[in-house]
Amino acid sequence: MELDKLIKSINNLSEDAKPRWGVMSSSQMLWHCNKFIVFYLNEKRFKPNVLTYVFGSLHLFYLRYILRWNYEIYPKNSRTLKFFDAKRSDNLIFEEEKKKLIESLKKVNDYEHKYLVNTFHGKVDNWTFKEVVRGHTAFHLDQFGVYNKNID
Repeated sequence: MELDKLIKSINNLSEDAKPRWGVMSSSQMLWHCNKFIVFYLNEKRFKPNVLTYVFGSLHLFYLRYILRWNYEIYPKNSRTLKFFDAKRSDNLIFEEEKKKLIESLKKVNDYEHKYLVNTFHGKVDNWTFKEVVRGHTAFHLDQFGVYNKNID
């Protein structure tokens, strides 16, 4: 999952970093990425509807077969689900958000079950789960110019 690269990138992020696109602050981006993991791990109940399943299936198809897991060409300024819309966040403490995201990424990295059933993408294998989280997090770290795929 490139856990070390993600953690190094998070640690290179500053509270006053400006995004290369979008409107989130660095604290909001960390909050957003953490909420994404909470959602994906089903740690918070999310009431799905038919559109959730349809959009989720189309999204996974898009990641696999259109983008071929290349998040560098993922459309910038895409809309997000209400649950992890950064407009919902307030009174964020940057260092706490960094710590939460690093802990969440460690939890994903240590996930050992063969499959995960998720409200959004349905049943996904372990590799897909980790790749979706890695790609999403790397995409947003790149948004703030701190993700370098060549970091060792």
